[in-house]
Parts: sequence; structure tokens; C-alpha cells
Amino acid sequence: MSNGPVIGIDLGTTNSVVAIADQPGGRVLADSDGLNLIPSVVSFHPSGDVLVGGSAKERRLLDAQNTVYSVKRLIGRPYTSYEVKQAQERFAFELSEGPSGGVLVTARGETYTLSEISAFVLRHVRKVAEEALGQECRQAVVTVPANFNELQRSATKAAGRVAGLDVLRILNEPTAAALAYGYNKTSTERVAVYDLGGGTFDVTILQLAGEVFEVLATAGDTFLGGDDVDICVADHMAAQFLEKHRYDARQDRQAYERLRAAAEWAKIQLSAKQDVKLCIEELAYGDGGAALNLDYALTRQQLEQMLHPLVARSFDVCEDAMKAAGLRPTQLDNVILVGGSTRIPLLQRMVAEYFGRKPLVNIDPDLVVAQGAALQARSLSAPLRKAALGRVELKKVAQPGTGDHGIVTEEGFEDEITNMGDRPPLPPPPVARAARKATLQGQAPPPPPAQLKNSGDLRQDDGLLDTPTRSREEPLENQPTRVAEAVDPLDFQATRMADASGLLMQIGGPAGDDAEELGDEPSGLMIELGDDAFGGESDVPADDAPPPPAPLDLASSAPAELRAALDEDIPTLTGAVAVGEAPATPLLLDVTPLSLGVETVDGYCEHIIRRNSAIPAGQTKMFTTARDRQEAVVVRICQGEARQISGNQLLGEVVLEGLRPAARGKVQIAVRFMIDADGTLQVRAQDVGTGQQQQIAIKLIGELPEEEIEELTKRHEAKLG
Repeated sequence: MSNGPVIGIDLGTTNSVVAIADQPGGRVLADSDGLNLIPSVVSFHPSGDVLVGGSAKERRLLDAQNTVYSVKRLIGRPYTSYEVKQAQERFAFELSEGPSGGVLVTARGETYTLSEISAFVLRHVRKVAEEALGQECRQAVVTVPANFNELQRSATKAAGRVAGLDVLRILNEPTAAALAYGYNKTSTERVAVYDLGGGTFDVTILQLAGEVFEVLATAGDTFLGGDDVDICVADHMAAQFLEKHRYDARQDRQAYERLRAAAEWAKIQLSAKQDVKLCIEELAYGDGGAALNLDYALTRQQLEQMLHPLVARSFDVCEDAMKAAGLRPTQLDNVILVGGSTRIPLLQRMVAEYFGRKPLVNIDPDLVVAQGAALQARSLSAPLRKAALGRVELKKVAQPGTGDHGIVTEEGFEDEITNMGDRPPLPPPPVARAARKATLQGQAPPPPPAQLKNSGDLRQDDGLLDTPTRSREEPLENQPTRVAEAVDPLDFQATRMADASGLLMQIGGPAGDDAEELGDEPSGLMIELGDDAFGGESDVPADDAPPPPAPLDLASSAPAELRAALDEDIPTLTGAVAVGEAPATPLLLDVTPLSLGVETVDGYCEHIIRRNSAIPAGQTKMFTTARDRQEAVVVRICQGEARQISGNQLLGEVVLEGLRPAARGKVQIAVRFMIDADGTLQVRAQDVGTGQQQQIAIKLIGELPEEEIEELTKRHEAKLG
């Protein structure tokens, strides 16, 4: 049974867009009123109906407490986060904490998860597509900000499922925009995608070479966007109203919503005009019930004075991305503006000044992301996948390749592509990319993997294992280029630490009075740091180091089940080679925007997969139990760049259960972290000694259980028919 066409959806903070790639460049679909920008607003009507889109946006001025908008800024965030607390002061609708630590919205006596609110929007967008195409749409590619973390991506996927969509891929918005921009181009160029939407900001540096789209670096701020512009103007209005009438409209949620709507209108008008005047009648009532009106005038110059600090914030993010890419702004060939907020004249001038060139203005910033998502959706459609597989041959070799036509996967194998036809050569593998980056920075290129492989780099410092190639205070951008992904993670030649107090997970062990302090008698899990863990040279004297155990050769000694299980995770290419009359299929080489790590002793974070690592990516570390007869451990996972785990986003926990009872240090566990093409995390574990796969569960903060997703899907179908 066919699921119909695969659509591309830009799920935006302010508006959402849906497109289909049934013509060159993709086609944006409009609703019954001919509108292709669908407001991402949900309103719960007193009649029990759920309104979505334009009709819901109209009710925001009448019933702000039961009309929900801009949830993309909060989706996937813990209720205790700073961003949620800040939003509570501004939103008219009620927010509360869910049982799993996420955020709930209360409207008309019922509570909804933020994934469910987004699902209302996605279901409405899906309906728009089905009416425009005349057939059912059950599959989609959905875009998210490049800097979304694992919690936010997981929540977006859950929203798609509740909306009845099979989300084939979560695609980064800047990458989607670059895909639409570079469609059918044959030139090679470096571009920056500057994406300022309603609630989030991203900048991504890409190299385009025909059908190959390689992300060099990305950075972002998931709490910077057009909503902040509206708040600036609304607060200015409220201050004038307070001065004139001695009434603070910010304390009246319904009145403040009217100010925000008027501020948004004024902002849009000032992109084309030099000044605007407006009147908000009956904004409040004074003595004796007299109506209090707001007469307000604003010039473009005044608006630009308000906005300058916000826009300047974005260039701190740009500088971060440029450093990660090893480039200067003037080394780029083009700048692409994405998001409705980029229509602001001040922003365009500041972008031109920073990058040393005028940004492209012949691309619709509101529609380009959906068009790119549609192009990627077409490449993932079943007929094209089947055709493409006929021309792609994957060949495993023992060690990573260094040729110009190889892609080094997370497993350390080279995927050799044959029958390339007229396609341009594939980008170099990560090691070659690191060498190119070093050259651009005027530095010596890093040594090849063979020179790094046996240089495990560890330091014992007050009981805390650290990486001496950098200090705890050293900025991330000053760290040496990591090429660990080029080392085969299956090569578990682990170097045993002299003492079990090496690098301990602050986990596991009995609770209560029987729990023991981490240190001489550790509880939880100990990392056996293998050769693939770090680069650099050890500063532990050779005479003091314990003799390493005999190398563990999984190719010969491990059970076949272990190698087979790990081999299952070798990623397939994001794009594929088209055959016959099938349209050209893009090859997307994206990166992970945030580092992924685990908590270690004393609340420190050990980063395992670094930010801006090419994805799909994976890293395997060796762990061993730290207590006798330990049968379960819990690993806390975080995302972020801080050395302390408290400075990062705690994602949740990985539970390893069913370990065979044995003496401390006798059970070796290969724990594998993988980031797939969507940028989402997968974790698996194997008992190296037996090859038995352990029971494992990733418990993300705010994650919806499977049974709850099914219940929410039924509730949606009942409410929306």
C-alpha cells in the first residue's frame, strides 16, 4: 500500500510551509485561501473545536489564554530551564511541568505536551498538502534549526508521529535552504546560510560542489528571533501607555497580546516604509469604565536603535561558526538569507558589512527551507531509493581510505562509490577535511591516523581524569583538530588504568546507606580508555604506567554476534546516485552542532562526540564495572561544550541492565554513541566477553513514551476528525 508522495515541511516558530518536489526546484503548496504561509498557532475554542492556522491567529487577540503559539522556542526544553521561565513571563497561556520534566500547556482545563501542540500544526499542514495534491500524504521530511539538541529533535519527531506522519528525516533548516539554492547548479562555491526566523537563529557554512552539499560548520542561538523584535516594540508601546495612562499593559495578558500583534504589524511595515502610525482602541479601561486608547508612532530609525543589540548578538554566533570552519567571512562566495526576519533593512546592511558582500535577495526567505525539504523528500521516496541502490556499491576495507573518492564512516570503513558517471568527486574524508581546515588557518596539517592511533592521552589530576591537550578553561575553538573519527572504534586495544579510580561514572551501585563514595571504592562504571579515545601524547611516565593487557582483536576473538550487531550500524549515504531518468539526488554531508558527552566524577563532562563532527558519526568507548557483582548501571548523557556537566544540557540517562555478575573490572562493555543523519542519538551496548547485547533504554527528559504517543494520536483524531 502506497503512502503517497513524500512532502517537505518547514515547521516554523511563526509560520509553517509545506512543499512537494514535483517540478524543478520544488513547489510550495497553498491552502484553500491561496495562502502558503500557515501560522503556527493553535486555539482551543469554547465549542471544543481546535483551530489551527489563520483562524487560530485571529483568536489570539480575543482569547490569548487559550491560544498557543511560538512553542518551537520551548519544545524539548526542560521545564526548569531559563528559557521556559522567561517565556512564562510573556506568554498568556499557562505552562506547567510534566511528569517527565518537560513542559505542558493548559487550555480549557486540559493539558497538552508541546509535541502535541506542534502535532496540531503538522496535521493541519498535512491536510493542506492532501487537499492541494488530491491524495493522502503519510510521509514527510521535517526541518528544525541546526542548533537543536537531542531533546528538541526527539520532541519534533514525536510531534510528527502524533500527527500521523512517518518522518523520514529531520533536516537542518540551513542545509535545506542551501539545497534549494544549489539545486541543479554545477559550480563549486562556499556559502553562508544566515537563518533568522521567528524564534531561532542559525548560521551554517557549506561547500557546494554540484550535487554534493558539505556542511563545514554550524552554530546557533535557539532563543533569538523575530519574537524578540516584537517584544522590544511591544515593551516600548507599553512604556508609552504607562506614562500616559498610569496603566501597565504588561500586567494584563490579553492587552499585552494585542500590543505584540500590533508590534509585529509595525515591524513588517517598517521594512518598506520610513514610519508608521497606529491606534489600539480600548486597550484598557480607566476610572468609570472609560476606554483608554493607545496612539503610537514609530520610525524606522527608532526601530533600528531597538534592534541593533539583538542583531549584533547574531554575529557572535557567526564568528563562532567561521572559526570552526577555519575561514574568514570574506572567503565566502555568497550569503543566503533565510527567515522572514531577514527582511529587516538594518539586518541586511549589517550582514553585508560582516561578510563583505551583499546577501542574495532573489530567494524567498520564507519558502526556501520548505522547498529544500521537498527536494530531500523526493530523494527519500521509495521509487528513487530503489533506483539509486542500483548504482551504489559499498565495499568495506580494513582501514580508512584516504583517497579523494572515499567517505570514512563512523566504523572506520571506507565506502567506495562506483559508477559515478558525471558526478563531481566526493568531498575528502574527515582527515583530509582537517588538513584542509588547518591549511586555511595557516597551520601545519594534522598527522594521519596511524600517527595518532596509539597516543592515548590521559592525566591524573586530583583524582579526575582529564585531557591534557587542553586546559579546562581553554576555549573550544583553540583545541586541536580532532581526527578520532578516522580511527576504527572496533579496535578495542584498551589501556587499563593503574587504579579503578581512573574515570568513573557517577552512577550505579546500591542506593542509600549501602552506597559508596566515588574514589578508592567506586560504584558505577569505569571507562577503560582505548587508543581511539583521544589524540596527543600521554604525560604519564612510561616507568609508572602499568603494562597494557593483551590487545583484544574482535576480528578473531569476539563472537560473530558482536561484530554483526555493530556492523548493523554502518550508516548508509544520506544521498544516492540517480539512474536512468530519475532526478539528480543530492549528497548531504552534515555535522552535529553540539558535543555529546557523559558525566564523570565530581560533575565533570567527558565529551565523546565533538561538535561539528561529520554525521552520521559514532564513537565507541570501553567501560567496565566498578563494583563486584554489579548488574546494572545508569549513564547520564549531556550535550554542550562546557567542562562541567552543570553548564551543559542534560539529555537523560542510558540504562544498562542484565549485566552478568562478576568481580569488579571483569565485565567489559562496549558502549557505542551514534548520531544518525537526522542528528539524533542512538546508544547500544555489548558485553565484549560474551557478545550478548545488554538491555538498554535512553530516557530523555520530557520524552513521550510509546503508549502515550498512541493515546495522543487517538485524541488528535477525535478532536480534528
